[in-house]
Amino acid sequence: MDNIEMICGDLTQLDVEAIVCPAHKYLSKGRGLSAQIHDKAGETLVAECEKAGSCKIGEATITCGGDLPATYIIHTVTPLWTGGDQWGVSAIEQLGMCYESVIKTALGHNIKSLFFPALSAGTNKMPHSIAAHQGLEILRKYADKFNRLGVCLHREASLQEWLSVYNQFYAAS
Repeated sequence: MDNIEMICGDLTQLDVEAIVCPAHKYLSKGRGLSAQIHDKAGETLVAECEKAGSCKIGEATITCGGDLPATYIIHTVTPLWTGGDQWGVSAIEQLGMCYESVIKTALGHNIKSLFFPALSAGTNKMPHSIAAHQGLEILRKYADKFNRLGVCLHREASLQEWLSVYNQFYAAS
């Protein structure tokens, strides 16, 4: 599978070098997975996020993992899916920028094991099929630069959607 792992589980429990946090623009505790990451990472993360300042949609910044098994957290501000723009194109392009920024940040810090959640598909409401297509498109380009690169989905149904997108669009290539 192009060396991209797709698993169902709890991203905050993965013992990898870095996980990705779908961040609020001020890197403060948001909703959904962001809140879980902040709660489990503890006060060290809060202090590092305050020091880091802010981040724009599509950009990424790195902090320590705090009390998580992961050494680092790479934060990226993901787009909100509204469906109101021309077929959601700007949100899709912004989501691609999120994946690219995270990957480049990880490579810049010599990170060799990195796991993403389904960026924008949680509280930001992007359909999993669209999020999966955009995420896999970017991850496939960089898979050979990591020892472990993957996506950790919270629900089995979401994992099945990502696997379906992979099998439909990428399995034969």
